[in-house]
Amino acid sequence: MSSGGEHRADDRETIELPNSTAYPLTLALGVTLLAAGLVTELVISGVGLLLLVIAAVGWARQVFTPAGESVVQVEPAAPQAARPKRRVETLRPGLPGHRMRIPEKMHPYSAGAKGGLVGGVVMAGTALLYGVLSGRGIWYPINLLAAMVMPRLVDASAAQMQLFHPAALAIATVIHGVSSLGVGLMFGVLLPTLPRGPVLWGGIIAPLLWTGGIHAFMGVLNPALERLVDWKWFLASQIAYGLTVGIVVVRSEKVYVSQRPPVELPE
Repeated sequence: MSSGGEHRADDRETIELPNSTAYPLTLALGVTLLAAGLVTELVISGVGLLLLVIAAVGWARQVFTPAGESVVQVEPAAPQAARPKRRVETLRPGLPGHRMRIPEKMHPYSAGAKGGLVGGVVMAGTALLYGVLSGRGIWYPINLLAAMVMPRLVDASAAQMQLFHPAALAIATVIHGVSSLGVGLMFGVLLPTLPRGPVLWGGIIAPLLWTGGIHAFMGVLNPALERLVDWKWFLASQIAYGLTVGIVVVRSEKVYVSQRPPVELPE
């Protein structure tokens, strides 16, 4: 009896599966720290490089050697009783409960555009308030924005940045208007799909994320411009913009989504 049972167990099908490992996550962390150290401290890049090497060697040993695999016996599938086939009746347009597209109602794209424009005005007002309170004048934040595409303003002194430049005003107005409208449209689409508290996401979390990203890469993309930016006021203006857009979008009246009849496929 026992020998027969052992024989049946040995005859069962087996497969080789890779062992679970944390090396991929360690490798990803090493790459992240290696990149982060380029814009912060070199010691962070050193730690990232060390983790990358350890993870790469350990992962390679598991992939290319038998030690990274385990033999698992496949259990035979239990017989299942035959179930009667049932057909579900398809709801037709006009019948109670029919809904072809989800959600039925959503915020219009115009709400995102409106929120972006209103938020742009609020953000500009916050930036101009910074210029007045800091004593640098209202033209300083305008010239600072235009300096993104005007190389001669990047090397300008603080006194020159406080002067009125017609070209800088025109360029800054275009940059600010286009970016405010574009981000507002994006918010109009994404904010209603976020979990609880869309205003919190759009007004606090999102500005913190993109301000941190801009701050991290500004030293690499434009080191001369980084020294001129007051990051506390920069974050304040982004939060003012995000809160305004979020409130405008959430308070807008939802509209019904166009319900199109299903496409009839040939049999």
